[in-house]
Amino acid sequence: MKLSDPKDCLYCTNNQTLDDLMIEIAPLSVSRLFLFKEQTYYGRCLVAYKEHVHDLNMLSDDERNAFMADVVKVTRAMQKVFNPQKINYGAYSDKLSHLH
Repeated sequence: MKLSDPKDCLYCTNNQTLDDLMIEIAPLSVSRLFLFKEQTYYGRCLVAYKEHVHDLNMLSDDERNAFMADVVKVTRAMQKVFNPQKINYGAYSDKLSHLH
């Protein structure tokens, strides 16, 4: 996998493609919360790390814990709003190597 450059990164440049796909909902402690405009699966969202980091293992323990705390905060909100039977998590970075 080729690592993305922050100058070409969807989340770092806040470009039109990002705006076409998602709505930024809120800044979190070390990340940003986006809601996909396409809502076949209600509540489909994305938590992107604020800085251009390629992988979870590049973070310090404190940074990783803060990121995961943001993910849990979003999960709890999703549980309250949508009451899903299950919440799926994914961290693919197959097309864009920005931690999300």
